[in-house]
Amino acid sequence: MELQKQRRAEKPDAQGFDEVRIITVPRYKSSGLSGDEWRISGVCQLFRKGKVIHEFGMANVENCAKALPAEIMKAHDEGKFYFAGEYNICDQEGCSDKATVIYRLKKKFCNESYIHPAIEYKREESPIRMFCERHSKRGDCGLEDSDDNYEIVLGYVAEPRPEDVKVSTFGGVINLSQNKTKE
Repeated sequence: MELQKQRRAEKPDAQGFDEVRIITVPRYKSSGLSGDEWRISGVCQLFRKGKVIHEFGMANVENCAKALPAEIMKAHDEGKFYFAGEYNICDQEGCSDKATVIYRLKKKFCNESYIHPAIEYKREESPIRMFCERHSKRGDCGLEDSDDNYEIVLGYVAEPRPEDVKVSTFGGVINLSQNKTKE
């Protein structure tokens, strides 16, 4: 299977960036006219899969934080955000490990608020998703990004690491159909 020709599926939880760093940058200014002193500035970096995709600087960290929403829109407008798979990197958001497991999608599901029937892919036209071994088990909660909707093409599917598993707690049931009050 030639991966360069395979279309990568857009990821359901895709984000334009997965990490933000705002850093104070000290510098020593020297001047024969006005004197020498330490000064600071701020630098903000947006990362995706461990790589800086957008960076800007301001007078200080506080100004970087204030400018962040506008800079996010600027980075998006400049086409710096990419929502399908990158190279041979794991498609799990926040992970920049090498992908070792390749899946072919069976069906495409709509993400709108009302129900559409799933679109079944033709095998030869089906897009792929790639994950590292750590994120290869996708679970059974979602529709499109679930073990049932993937056909394994390459690799070994592993169970999640114990430190990654967080058990949900049952908080009770709220019945919205019975809205009667006692009198």
